[in-house]
Amino acid sequence: MTVGGDPPPGHFLGDLGFRTELLGETGAVGRTRVTRFVTGADGGARAGVLATLVDVVGGLLGVRILAPDWMATADLTIQLVRPAVGPFVEARAELVRRGRTTMVIEAVIVNVLGDGTEVPDPGGGSAPVAWSTTTFAVLPGGNRTASQDLPFGLPPQLDISGTVLDRSVLDRLGMSVLDAAGGRVSLPVGPYVHNSIQGVQGGAMALLGDVAAAEALGAATGLGAASVVVTDLQVAYLTLGRVGPIVSRATVLDGGADGGGDVPDGPVPAAESAVVELVDSGAGDRLTTVINARGMAADAFGAPWAPASAGMPDGAPLPVAP
Repeated sequence: MTVGGDPPPGHFLGDLGFRTELLGETGAVGRTRVTRFVTGADGGARAGVLATLVDVVGGLLGVRILAPDWMATADLTIQLVRPAVGPFVEARAELVRRGRTTMVIEAVIVNVLGDGTEVPDPGGGSAPVAWSTTTFAVLPGGNRTASQDLPFGLPPQLDISGTVLDRSVLDRLGMSVLDAAGGRVSLPVGPYVHNSIQGVQGGAMALLGDVAAAEALGAATGLGAASVVVTDLQVAYLTLGRVGPIVSRATVLDGGADGGGDVPDGPVPAAESAVVELVDSGAGDRLTTVINARGMAADAFGAPWAPASAGMPDGAPLPVAP
C-alpha cells in the first residue's frame, strides 16, 4: 500500500495508471487498463499487477474507514479463475471486518469495457476473473511512521496516472533474472517503487513474487516462464524492504521434476506450487516477504475468450469508474 494520496511523478503506480473511487462508507472500486506491457503468458494482466490494483483500492478504502488511525498491509491473497484480458479490469472492494487490530477487505475483479460494462462470458453471463482478500494491520494514528500528515480529506475519486508504459512493466521496474531454476530475480530499490515511508510498495513485491514463481515453475516443468501463468498468490508482508536490491528465492513444491532434476516424460501437470521468499540483499538478506504461489501452463488455464485492448491505443485515457 502507498499512503499519503497520489504517488509522486515518475512512480510505478502512476505508470500502471489506476482510477479509484469510494462508494459509500464501506466500498470502493478501482480500474486499470490491460495492455501488452502488463500481461503474462495467458494474455491477461499478471497476478502481481492485479494484486497491486487490489492493494491500492483497499488502501483508499482503509484510509476512509480507519481515520484517524492508519494501517499497513499484512496479508494479501489473490486467485485467478480465467484470464484478465480486459480491455480494462475493475476491482470492486468491500469491507468484511473491522476489528481493534485488523481490518479485512475483499474484492472481486472483473473484465470491463471502457464504460464500465462487464464483459460477458461465452454464455452471456457475469464472470469474475479473480477474487482477493487483504488483511490490514490497524495502526493507532498517534503511532504512525509516515512523514506526512494523514490525508483525511481524500477526494472520493483518485486518478493515479503518470507516464504511459512503452515497454514491459518488468523492464520498467528493472527486474533481472539471476537464476530461473532457483526463482532468483532481482528488483532494484529507489523512488520508483517507494511507498510514502520509503519502503518498497507492496504491489511491486507481489509482482516480484509472481515473476519468481513463473521462472521457477517454468524451469521445473520444462515449459519455461513464458508459458507459465501464475494463478494464485498469497503474500505475507513481514517487514519493509528499504535498501535493496530485493532478491527472490523459490522452492518448487510439486514442479514436475524428479529427484535428479530431470523433467519426466508424459503430460506436464496442470498446476504446480512454489514458496517464494523475498530478501533485502542490502540489509543482510533480511527476510521481508513470504509468498505461496500456484501456477500452470497457459494453455491449461484457458485461452482468452474476450478481446483485450488490441484495438485500443495503449495511451488512451482511462475511463472514469462509474
